[in-house]
Amino acid sequence: MKPYQKSLIALSFISFLPTSYANSSLAFAELEQEKIEMNRSQEEKIAEFHAYVNNYLDEYEQWRETYTTNLDKQKVQLIEQWGSGDVSDQTTDVEYTQDNTVKKVINYEENTATISIIVDPSEKNNDINSIAKNNTISVDGQTLDLQDAKITHSDINYSAEQQNKEKVFVIQQTQAQMKEFDIQADRLIESQTGIPDSFIYDRANNKKMHLLAEAQQRISQINKLYKHQRKELGIPEPVLVKIEEQPTVAAVIDTAAITDTAAVTDTAAATDTAAATDTAAATDTAAATDTAATTDTAATTDTAATTDTAATTDTAATTDTAATTDTAATTDTAAITDTAVVTDTTAVTDVAVITDVAPKPVKAKKVVSYTIKLPNNSLKKRAIKYQELAIQESERWNIDKALVMAIMHSESAFRPDAKSHVPAFGLMQVVPVSAGHDVNKQIRKIDAPMTPKELYIPPVNVETGTAYLHILNSRYLSSITDDQSRLYCTIAAYNTGAGNVARAFNKGHSTNIRKASKIINTMTPDEVYSHLLANLPYDETKNYLKKVNGRIELYK
Repeated sequence: MKPYQKSLIALSFISFLPTSYANSSLAFAELEQEKIEMNRSQEEKIAEFHAYVNNYLDEYEQWRETYTTNLDKQKVQLIEQWGSGDVSDQTTDVEYTQDNTVKKVINYEENTATISIIVDPSEKNNDINSIAKNNTISVDGQTLDLQDAKITHSDINYSAEQQNKEKVFVIQQTQAQMKEFDIQADRLIESQTGIPDSFIYDRANNKKMHLLAEAQQRISQINKLYKHQRKELGIPEPVLVKIEEQPTVAAVIDTAAITDTAAVTDTAAATDTAAATDTAAATDTAAATDTAATTDTAATTDTAATTDTAATTDTAATTDTAATTDTAATTDTAAITDTAVVTDTTAVTDVAVITDVAPKPVKAKKVVSYTIKLPNNSLKKRAIKYQELAIQESERWNIDKALVMAIMHSESAFRPDAKSHVPAFGLMQVVPVSAGHDVNKQIRKIDAPMTPKELYIPPVNVETGTAYLHILNSRYLSSITDDQSRLYCTIAAYNTGAGNVARAFNKGHSTNIRKASKIINTMTPDEVYSHLLANLPYDETKNYLKKVNGRIELYK
């Protein structure tokens, strides 16, 4: 053999040794790791489960806490000056001047715009009218004329009515955020991590219990704030009046719920205001009929108004103060209180509620408000902007375009900058860490939540919302065989998660949607719809189902 051939063989052999050695070392390392894994105690494995699930749920919890803390600080400042803490949400835009003495409110649900001005009792009407004219309201590029505005006067007297309104805000926000933990739990289960379902729901339940405790503290702070403001102005405290018969206000969290009997009663005050009837907004809503078929006749407008109004007028009859619990340690919905603990669904009687009987204050300032109706075509103009996006994404994801438009209408009134107090963002009100994360992971192959900045971009938001409808329809709820029944369940699940839809049908309130689908598949679509309205754990979701279903016909 020639010398250079020997050298070549030797070099080849030498170069093989490190690789072979490395592969062998890697194999031994893997075996050692498997051995360690086998020898781990059950306690260590459970601790790892705890860490994984808690870290996952903490992602929303930390994000939510930061948002809620900042929101509460803002509302305290507003209450101190205005007596109420009105802020923007997904269907209402609220704007204040720099000195917080003028407030502009555009309510897209009620189809109204209002300018409110804080004035001294001695201020002359001419001066007030001048301030109003200098603070115009523009909607969709059109400046509104206050000439025919309805003028109302009110005192900043920190009334019990205003106080209750702030408590109801906390309750409704808490319930909406609790739903997000339900959705987070559903996502963990669908990911098939191997972690027991009961364990996941137990951890989610702990998060919701924390939410309730936090809400109780927030309500207590509201009570203290209003009491302090009344004392500063020399206003007597409102008188507590006994109620002869008080309907159920309790909700169950495992075996007990914390109830705010002072803030929650079986009246419209406890109704989810964001899901209230569309009767006041029927004119504006009706304009949306022209989006699908560009005819602008009075006949079609009136027809649509009837459809939308009829579909939603009974929503005010329901309240967000009662719910059913999951016996596997899940919290559905709850009223929050600083006065009593109520177990199961016991009816509460002879409870004290605050009645606004305080005399007029001596030193209080006044608020003068100018309210006008929005132009009849304002909703139509906004809807037309996003119709092509809805068509494009509905074809891509095999989702009915009318459903996409109805959800945009209900979620944001076609406002791309809309933001709720969950918080959710944009046209289809996507929550970054739930629906946003789902779409990122399953569709875009990105295992990370979306950002609010992304969701304020209309094409991204509509793509994400429609893709999430596709995930619900083709994956989570695919075992429901009837298209119409699955549509009803998809609408509800978009708001509350597939697990809560399953809970409405299953005995023991199990969140297993495959188990629930066997029951659903024995029912007619009408029966499914009625059953959802009777048994969904959150009243806000019941109202949402009514609204979206009633609006689908507007966009056919």
